[in-house]
Amino acid sequence: MKHLHSILLILLIFAAIAMPQERRIKAGDGIEIVVYGHQELSRVVTVSPQGTIDFPFMQNLPVDGLTIDKLREIIVAQLSRYLEEYPVVTLNFAKSNIININVMGMVKQPGIRQMQLYSNLQGAIAAAGGTTPGARVTEVQLMRGEPGKMAITKYDLKKFLLEGDLKHNPVLVEGDVIMVTSGEMLDNVKVLGEVRLPGMFEEYNSATVIDMLMRAGGPTANADIKKIRYISPARKKQAEYRLNLEEYLAASGTYPNPEVRAGDIIYVPKKPDSWRTYLPIISGLSSVVISIYYIFRIQNE
Repeated sequence: MKHLHSILLILLIFAAIAMPQERRIKAGDGIEIVVYGHQELSRVVTVSPQGTIDFPFMQNLPVDGLTIDKLREIIVAQLSRYLEEYPVVTLNFAKSNIININVMGMVKQPGIRQMQLYSNLQGAIAAAGGTTPGARVTEVQLMRGEPGKMAITKYDLKKFLLEGDLKHNPVLVEGDVIMVTSGEMLDNVKVLGEVRLPGMFEEYNSATVIDMLMRAGGPTANADIKKIRYISPARKKQAEYRLNLEEYLAASGTYPNPEVRAGDIIYVPKKPDSWRTYLPIISGLSSVVISIYYIFRIQNE
């Protein structure tokens, strides 16, 4: 009998070794959740470094060490409290760590971008080539499917880039849609006229009229730098200034150089044409008139 017990114990040990261990959820895993009949709830979620996931009606849900079946039971029980019918849910480990993000609007390469798990808002916009001139980076819209609706949250990328505010650079999830809207008059300064790169430029802290002129490539050879106009409709009382660039350069920093504000306009006019400019045209017209005169003269002889 003693030998029989030993044999049974050995068989149990071998059976335990041979039996595949069920995979446990750990940080970094991607979990595909499908709720049948509720496309807005179906998504791939990522287990955070703290071992939690975010899912509709379940924020910071601890899942580290759970099996897929156990997590499915928890999700079904929680959704049953909010959905009218009994939820049918399937869970699987995601086959890859790639999520699909749709980046739209004022970016250089709009469309679907495949991003790594834990990618953030700024990274997705960079993957789309960055923003184009006129983009409103202070109000980037992130659209995410929530139960029965599409939730829209606005983020200020300028605060993240200038101040490092991580609240404005959220981590993305599968199916997120990013919309970068236009804000020409609200977020940019227009530099027009005789500059090398006329267009709209993003206003930044403490930027002056001269700074924005340099961002536009500086004046062209035809620019009348003595009569630069600066219009600021963004101020409480609309203001217009004249700037003489020659006097500014000669004044060694004492000449007024106002700070620009979003919505301002800088215009560099063209030099007035002198009468010498038209000499080649006049000469050419004279030749044409003389030729016509001789043609008529020959015909009448």
